[in-house]
Order: sequence, then C-alpha cells, then structure tokens
Amino acid sequence: MPQFEPTWFASQIFWLIIVFVVFYRLMKSMVIPGVAGVLADRDARIQGDLELAQQRRDELEAMRTAYEADLAKARAEAQAELGAAQARMAQQQAAALDEVSKELAVQAEKAEQRIAAEKSAALSDLRAVAVEVATAASSRLAPGAVDSARIEAAVDESMEAR
Repeated sequence: MPQFEPTWFASQIFWLIIVFVVFYRLMKSMVIPGVAGVLADRDARIQGDLELAQQRRDELEAMRTAYEADLAKARAEAQAELGAAQARMAQQQAAALDEVSKELAVQAEKAEQRIAAEKSAALSDLRAVAVEVATAASSRLAPGAVDSARIEAAVDESMEAR
C-alpha cells in the first residue's frame, strides 16, 4: 500500500497541512459566521417571543385583577343596596313588607345578572386572548401549521382547572 510507505510520508504530511489550513480558513471565514448569524437571529426571535408572552401574561393578570376589583365593587354595591333596603323595610308598615321584599329580590337578581354578565364577558375575553397568545407563541416556536382545535382545547382545559 503506497500510503504506508515511508518515502511518501513527508509529501503526505505536507499536503495534509495545506488542505487542513485551506479548509480551516474556509470554515472560519464562510461557514462559522453564517451559522453564528443564524443562531443569533434564532436567539433574538426566541427572546422576543418570550418577552411578548410575558407581556401578554402581565396584561392578562391586569385584566384578572381589574375583573376581581369590579366584582368586589359590584358585591359591595349590592350589599350596600341590600342594607339600605332593609333599613327602609324596618320603618315601613307590615302591609308594605311584601312589596319591599319583592323589590329587593328583583334588585339582587339584576345585580347577580350584571355580575354574571361581567364575569362571562371577562372570561370570554380572557379565553380569546389566551388562545391568541398560545397560537402566536406556538406558531413562532414550532415549525409548520398549528392545530387551533388543540390549542383551544388546551386553553379550555387550563381554564376549567382554575
């Protein structure tokens, strides 16, 4: 075998060094900067997606806090209305007691309906925003088309768990 003959070792080592230097320079000047650029772009895109997800999470948390404050305010108002009505009832005659009770029941039902309407509106907005954020995040993080039915099912499951 000619490659194991000692008379050719010097020329083989010489050409090995030349080829190694040429490939090293090609890799250093062309391939490695391209790969580094792709990795840097990918890291920047992932970081942007993470920041957007955090921003959306903060917005959702602010919405939830506002919803809870509105709910507490509505309950406090309902309690205040109920207390005022009870004070009026104590001063009225026995014949007017039935009429006032009916009026309070209607007011309480309206307050509960308002609370239920606000709650359902907030939850539907929350669900829509959660589906939008999950769709945006998964489309940026995972290649290819994202199954919106799976995302909606996951969001519904997460909302039911809470």
